[in-house]
Amino acid sequence: MPCDLALRVAPLALLLAVVAAAPARAQQDQDRPAAQAQPQANAIDRWNRMSPEERERELAKLPPARARLIRQRIWWYNHMPPEELQALRERYQTFLQLPPDKQQIVRERLREFSQLPPARRPVVHREIEQLRLLPEAQRPARLNADQFRSQFSPQEQQIIRDLTTYLPH
Repeated sequence: MPCDLALRVAPLALLLAVVAAAPARAQQDQDRPAAQAQPQANAIDRWNRMSPEERERELAKLPPARARLIRQRIWWYNHMPPEELQALRERYQTFLQLPPDKQQIVRERLREFSQLPPARRPVVHREIEQLRLLPEAQRPARLNADQFRSQFSPQEQQIIRDLTTYLPH
């Protein structure tokens, strides 16, 4: 994936990375008293809190391809513009507040997004971002328009619908 294309779709790829770690954290958080509840750090924030030596020790335990992917995502995350980073953190917190069945839908759609052909990912991502900018009352008209249905495959339409429904901002 060329660098400019990678950076355009990196926010959704990073969201996939951080939500993938959420199931393991869910049980830990259920055991924590409500008074201690606070925004959860995402997986990449946890990697960033490690010292470089500790991070490399942990990455060395992983298969090389997985370690390479994590390094790449950490780099993307650390080089995101502040406003995109804040939006990603907010989406993660929104994700954590969803019921487990809705979290699963988001995970599935993010996986499907990551498996789209590279040329389609920026197109789908752009549509998701444009829909997020619309007031919620205007989204249904756009999602039901003939232009939307003709521009996106049924799978892409479902990805767009679910991600804008469950992670609207």
